[in-house]
Order: sequence, then C-alpha cells, then structure tokens
Amino acid sequence: MTGNDMGDDERLRALLHDAVSDVQPHDGLGEVRRRTRARRTSSRRWAPLLVGAGAVAATVVVATVVVAGVNSDPDSDEEPPVASTSTSGSTSDPTTAAAGLYFVSNTATGPRLFREFQAVTPTDDPEQKVLTALQRLTLEPRDPDYVTLWPAESFDTVRIEDDRVVVELGTTDALEGAAGDGRFGVQQAVYTAEAALGDRLPVSFELDDEPARRVLGLDVGTLVARDTSFTLTAPVNITDPSEGLLVEDGALSANGTMSTNVRRVEWTLSLDGDSVRQGRATPADVEGPDAQATLHAPGWVTGEIDVSDLAPGEYVFEVTALDVGQTSDAPAEFSDTRTISIR
Repeated sequence: MTGNDMGDDERLRALLHDAVSDVQPHDGLGEVRRRTRARRTSSRRWAPLLVGAGAVAATVVVATVVVAGVNSDPDSDEEPPVASTSTSGSTSDPTTAAAGLYFVSNTATGPRLFREFQAVTPTDDPEQKVLTALQRLTLEPRDPDYVTLWPAESFDTVRIEDDRVVVELGTTDALEGAAGDGRFGVQQAVYTAEAALGDRLPVSFELDDEPARRVLGLDVGTLVARDTSFTLTAPVNITDPSEGLLVEDGALSANGTMSTNVRRVEWTLSLDGDSVRQGRATPADVEGPDAQATLHAPGWVTGEIDVSDLAPGEYVFEVTALDVGQTSDAPAEFSDTRTISIR
C-alpha cells in the first residue's frame, strides 16, 4: 500500500466524520474508513439467508463526502481498504462519494434491512444522487451476508417533487417478487433514496409513466413512506470496519449502531473459529446539533484494539447484542460480522 493510498483512506475517514456530524437525523456514524473493493454485478433475488448477519438501525443518513484516489468502478481490481487511526486530512480533488445503501439479510427473528456504505461518483444533482444509489441496489453487496431483492435494470430515472421522490422503474421484472419479500425490497429503495437525498420523502413508483401498483410482488399505494416498525431493521450493525478491511498498523477500532432496546454490545475477534480478542463496546458520543434527535440511533465504539501480536491472516470481527423487542418479552441475540485481514 502506497503512502498516497494511506492518505486517501485517512481523508475519507475524516470527511465522513465531518459530513455526518450535522446531518438530521444522526445515527452515530462516527469516523468511517472506507475504500471500495471491487464486486461483480448481480441480479440475485431473494434466497435463504444466514442467521447471524449484521443489522442496521432505522435512521436516515447521507454521506456525501468525497476523496481522491478511491475507485468507484465495480469492475476494478482495487486493493482492499486499509485501516488508519488518523482523524485529520482533507482533499481538493474529490472523485468519489460515499453512499449509504440498504440490503437484506437474516437475523435471529427473520430478515431485516442492513446498511452498507459504497463509493459512488459524486454529483451535486440530487436526482442523479438518488438514482446512482438506487442503481447500486441492483449490484452485489460488498458483504456476502447481504442480498438485494432488486433485479438488474430496475431503476431508470428519478424525479424529485415537493412531496415525493418519483422512481421510474426500468423493467417489468421489478413488479414481481416472492410472496412476503416485497416489503423488504420496497423499503430497500425507500431507505436508500432518503439516505441519498438527505430528507424524508415518500417514494412513488412508476412504470412507463404510469403508477406502479405492485412492486416486487407487494401491493403499494401512490406514495410509499419509510416503514419504521420494529420488525424491519435489526438491532445491531457494524459501520466500521468495512468488509475486507486490511489492517497493517497493529491496531483495529470499530464502531456502529444499535437500537434503543439493546442491553449491551459485545465484540469478538476470531481466527478459524477461535476467539483471540473480546470485549464489550461502549456507548458512542453523539456529535452535532441533533444529539437529542428523537430518531437518533445510539452508537457504540470499541476503542483501539491491539492486534500487533496476532499472526497474519483472515479474521472475523463480530458484535452481538441482546435485544428485547417491542412485540415480545423474550430477549433475542443479534449479531453482525465483518471479515478483515491482518498483516
């Protein structure tokens, strides 16, 4: 990894931190180090999912920060992101923006929505910003635990009106879906559109300039608002580290979000199924004017984890949370994982 690559990673981390510190509503994104690793496109539809995948809190976050040297081409062979502990830096040559996208995976109580950051081409056009994020939903997520319910070429154009985001679908395949799955797929688009826009507006789906009354097998109305019910998003999510992160400096720090019902967040770092580090995460400080926002999702952080004495290899970082749901008195354990490499 060159010195310039490390500088790019540090700048992205700092810029993400600055960008989300005053976004309404805030979700404790914190300092994110994000370099996009290449993934091939995919038109995967719903498939059986693995219990124990990550989850994300139900908040709108838009990260429109940019950094030079981060490749947004999904067909590139870019090196994986490299961890950095620096929180300073800036760039005068912005070429990449970070977008928060929502995918689907399973939890202890069934499928939920999960957020993942990906690098996209920056733009000042809000309609193009939303369209770019939505079109990324038809590609393969970086985290292999996640899937998308949207087929290829699902999104054609976006038009933003005073009271809605009008999404023109690009294929009739986007109308059909497996029974029961449409709710999650439709909300993938709603959450992702709002995150890219940085505002809460309902989505209106159209096909051939006519309202689409059925999307991904789900009957929908003229306007589809975000679903804020407890069963849509899962209680714990890893924001950092990213999937495939390369750690070279002997230190790892992690952060993410949790729901207000989570009793505790614990973490482990494992090699070949054996735990080599473990601990309990602590609540993260909320920055910016929205620290008391009612829609704020609490954050968690691990602090710096010393990995300097660990052998090089591929490790699994996992967070677990015990949550008591609003629809049941029985607690359930949720978890999120990221695979990282240590050199």
